[in-house]
Amino acid sequence: MLTNVKGKLTGLAVAAIMLAGASALSAQMSRGFRGNVVGVDGKPLVKAVVTFVNVENNAKYTIKTDKKGNFAYYTLPLATFDVTVTPPGGGEPVLIQKGLKSEFGTTVRFTINMALVEQQAAGEGAPPPGMTKEQAADYAKKVAAANAANAKVGQLNTLLKQNKEFVAAKQYDKAVAVMQQAVAIDQTHDVLYANLAEDLDHAKHYNQSAAAYQKAIALKPTDAGYVINLGTVLSKAGKIDEANAAFAKAAAMDPTQAKTAMYNMGVVLLNQGNMAGAEAAFTKLLTLDPTNADAWYYKGICLLGQAKTDPKTQKLIPPPGTAEALKQSIKLAPNGPNAKNAQAALQTIGGGN
Repeated sequence: MLTNVKGKLTGLAVAAIMLAGASALSAQMSRGFRGNVVGVDGKPLVKAVVTFVNVENNAKYTIKTDKKGNFAYYTLPLATFDVTVTPPGGGEPVLIQKGLKSEFGTTVRFTINMALVEQQAAGEGAPPPGMTKEQAADYAKKVAAANAANAKVGQLNTLLKQNKEFVAAKQYDKAVAVMQQAVAIDQTHDVLYANLAEDLDHAKHYNQSAAAYQKAIALKPTDAGYVINLGTVLSKAGKIDEANAAFAKAAAMDPTQAKTAMYNMGVVLLNQGNMAGAEAAFTKLLTLDPTNADAWYYKGICLLGQAKTDPKTQKLIPPPGTAEALKQSIKLAPNGPNAKNAQAALQTIGGGN
């Protein structure tokens, strides 16, 4: 969800939260925060210390901003935190937000604008003392812009909460309608389009889902998970060549996603009845991950799907490697979900021993 930043300060320039569900294939099961800090001069604040204080036990987790003012802390416990920023070189930490919760599988992303940090909670945007008339006018504009941004974030918060409720109830058309309202309000956050795409996928509107994923990718072209999800909905829409191109692109973009891309490609082709193509995808996956029991099982099934029938004996003649693939699947996961089916397939071709 998106979040409005409150507490001692009434305005941060922009606050946005990435939902893990929007990119399920690429999501690491993180539970933390990332973002950036902007100095009073409008430039990235380097080596500022961002601290997350667990309100339950006062445990502190700190991280410094990099040369671009960015920070990321992905391994926080599931808890509620107060967030402070300490300027480079030391000084008193400044409270940025109280009561920020971490959630499993969700990464909170926000921007901290230190030009607004001096705003007093009771001052209703009054500029700090010592500013010139021109500086005060510029400050007032920044405060107004921040308040407007937070008001929009508040609207998006409400819509995302409704969306989550509709998804939980499997009322996907209503979830889609809510996210369509969200992207009408804001077209700058990839996560909004990704959530819309996911809802459209659930509602079986695959072409529309693909269009929404493409908008998310345009906003965040480095996210291989979005590209994998695009390939998945394209495959559901029957656009196999485009789906496979998306999977190949994702694998090239991010080698850590290559296995997921190859697996999805194999499943898509298998569901389409393209046994030879699917077998090739699973074989490629196994060169990357030879201990993947599922890949061995599906490779065996794909080979079995290409078996010929002896016209005299009516016995199946599977391609070479079929029995070996099924046996390897059982060996790697003897109690796995595919073990019984693999054993049954072996009995079918007389290779159960």
